[in-house]
Amino acid sequence: MKKWLFLFAICLGSFTFASPIQDRKIDPIALSQLWRALDLPPDADIVVETQKRWLRKPNQERWEIAELSSDQRRFVLNWATDQGFFAPWKPTSQRYDKALILGATTSRMQMRLDYLKQLWDEGTRFHEIVWLTGDRPLDQRVDGLTDRCNNESEAAHILWEETNLPEEMRSLPVVFVAVPMKIEGSSQKRPNTEDTIVAWLKLSPEPCKALFVSDQPFCGYQFAVIKTNLPKAFLFDLVGQGVDATSHPAAAAITLDSIARWIYQEDLIAKSER
Repeated sequence: MKKWLFLFAICLGSFTFASPIQDRKIDPIALSQLWRALDLPPDADIVVETQKRWLRKPNQERWEIAELSSDQRRFVLNWATDQGFFAPWKPTSQRYDKALILGATTSRMQMRLDYLKQLWDEGTRFHEIVWLTGDRPLDQRVDGLTDRCNNESEAAHILWEETNLPEEMRSLPVVFVAVPMKIEGSSQKRPNTEDTIVAWLKLSPEPCKALFVSDQPFCGYQFAVIKTNLPKAFLFDLVGQGVDATSHPAAAAITLDSIARWIYQEDLIAKSER
């Protein structure tokens, strides 16, 4: 019962939180097909079950996730392709006040900056660029620039300075938001998307029309995180470059991790609107 109540709730939606220019949600019918195909208990709580089965372990990074079995991998990738999880998200407008690049590994931050450049070349305009990053230590397994800087925030500066950009885009004001590592007990945890958005809001930006930049298959859950945390006075859009789903050895497991996060955020929104 909880499963279907949730699926119904994410269909309804409203604009209690930030105001997306185009609202985006998981197709509940398609989600139920994925649920059945992966043999999840039919009457289980969808949020609890996906957090338990699909979410990566605490303090585990995406590049450390083990892939699914070959049959499950094939099904998930085909399903996700059909649902657009690997397709690019395009802007719905040509003019924004700010473009905000979400932090990630160095290669993905470069991908996001390159995609923003592509959108600029295609006519999308904005007046300021904001980098939302954290002081996550670079990891030689997935990051470049490890011989030149120590963390994600420092890498963003280098990528910005060294990427070939159109002159007008290069001349725009740039803000770098660098969020420190979080202390949890005796360990440190890297900042997440929500932490960087909250840190930016503490700078008291004026309500604006914002363009956030991610990439696939993370657009959906990051869209929901932004919608949950951004005040209603802000209009926002999220864009992201599409990817080749077969290029990563753990693509299916990473996609399920992203879906679990999207479901969790949609549940927060649905609960607040009851």
